[in-house]
Amino acid sequence: MLEGREQAGALGLTPDDADWAFGQAERIAGGRRLRCYLPDLGTNGDTSIRAGSTLVLGLERTEDELFKSIVPEKRRKCRRAGTLGYQVIETQDPAHLRAFASLQIGAERRRGSRSAALDLDPPAGESWREWDLPWMWLLVALKDGEVVAGSGFGLFGGGMIDYRANSSTDLARKEGANVLLAWEALRLGRQRGFRWMNWGGATSFKQELGGERIPIVCRFGGGKAWAVANALAVSSRRARTRVAAVLRDHRNAAAERTRKSGSPLVRERHAGQGLAHARAAGSRVREELERGHEQGAAR
Repeated sequence: MLEGREQAGALGLTPDDADWAFGQAERIAGGRRLRCYLPDLGTNGDTSIRAGSTLVLGLERTEDELFKSIVPEKRRKCRRAGTLGYQVIETQDPAHLRAFASLQIGAERRRGSRSAALDLDPPAGESWREWDLPWMWLLVALKDGEVVAGSGFGLFGGGMIDYRANSSTDLARKEGANVLLAWEALRLGRQRGFRWMNWGGATSFKQELGGERIPIVCRFGGGKAWAVANALAVSSRRARTRVAAVLRDHRNAAAERTRKSGSPLVRERHAGQGLAHARAAGSRVREELERGHEQGAAR
């Protein structure tokens, strides 16, 4: 999360700041196609699509207030992890860094992803040695002297902490080690004068840690060579988003009618209506996509 001149709110960027950042990204891209992710400031016009959101939590409050920003169930897990013997430390110890990288590789493989073997001796600043860099920060949770969980962050001095990586054993996760890591990052960040924690997303777990939701957009660039491809990408994505919203509304309405009716015959009729609505929505998305292709070609 970039931080601009305005420091009064979680967003931290003005439209001019965002335009400047996008311009610098285009300069670095050097004519290659660009996808630049920035907070949604409502000024990107036809060159951007919604790309999700993140949560940003202010740290300029008392430690008790900060702890209470976490939902009660997660606060209990945090305390429980401490009583079970989990200890959180900051580290640049190569043994700890390698152990955290091994946890990450194991988690990816459990999810079915192909992952390269652990690099035993990467160059400085590369692979698991990224945590040696001065703007990176790694916390690990130890249990009986073994690294069983870790969370990695990026730092902007006096401003933002970015949550970048996490991994743990299944047992450590169940026993609250990840919540304890998050809390220690908040507590230490506050002590050291950071103002904000950017959780780097808005999953249910991160929502339970607290924060203000910040919409994020993907802004396309790369110059005239990519104008048509970018226009097609934007129009297609927006069409899919609108159709998904139509389908969701129809499903919710059908479910509500079914709940109120209770009749099998009525439920069957509503199911048929839902199918018809889905087909109609599918026709609309095809029309939207064709229109997008025509607009892109015209540009």
